Amino acid sequence: MERGEFWWAEFDEKRPVVLLSGGAGPEFRIMQIVAPATPAEKRGFVVMSGDQALDADNRRRIVEEAGPARAVGIEVFFGTAEGLAEDGVVRVALPQDGTIFCTWGASLTEEALIERIGVCSSEKLHELDVAMKLAGA
Repeated sequence: MERGEFWWAEFDEKRPVVLLSGGAGPEFRIMQIVAPATPAEKRGFVVMSGDQALDADNRRRIVEEAGPARAVGIEVFFGTAEGLAEDGVVRVALPQDGTIFCTWGASLTEEALIERIGVCSSEKLHELDVAMKLAGA
């Protein structure tokens, strides 16, 4: 079980997750894969893609162009290229006043990881790393 792998996990129900830590365990840090935010859910928030968030100047431009927002978030997109049956995201909030809907991180034991789905490309893993760092995670 390695960092950047996608797994089906059972915690409150069967859900896809990405491993943020790897190795022999006993616990693994994970982020749940969720559906991308809908236009209605984005109302009042700035939500950029992981690719858009890679460059600091681009992030600043996106936030400035959006005008006043309650919070800023990043969605790192994953899909069939990574082995998932449906498109999904890891969504993180950048530290600032306000709130934003985001994917919650958790720690799971090896027993909760049911089946390996796939693995992040190095590019997607970099997007995820940048998003997590910007979110302070």
